[in-house]
Amino acid sequence: MIIVYQLNNQLEEFEEIKIEENVPLFELLDSDKIFLFVDAYNQKVWEWQGRNTSTRMKFITTQLVASIRDKYDIAYTITTVDEGEETAAFKIMIGLP
Repeated sequence: MIIVYQLNNQLEEFEEIKIEENVPLFELLDSDKIFLFVDAYNQKVWEWQGRNTSTRMKFITTQLVASIRDKYDIAYTITTVDEGEETAAFKIMIGLP
């Protein structure tokens, strides 16, 4: 199961996004946004940063990502992924070919 959070830049916090059952995760990606994908199966938090996000948004994310991870398990690893540099594992997780 994948749980998705999106950075709310105005509130400077992450908000959980409700995902419809048959919507592929890659359709959420937006160059102006930062998302966290919590992958309980692989015990991993993927931090995806769109190419148009600001340094301030990335700084806020750095400050908050550990608290999101800790809600699930402190053993989860955190991996940052920049738009355009997605790894094969990330692409598989969000359903990209």
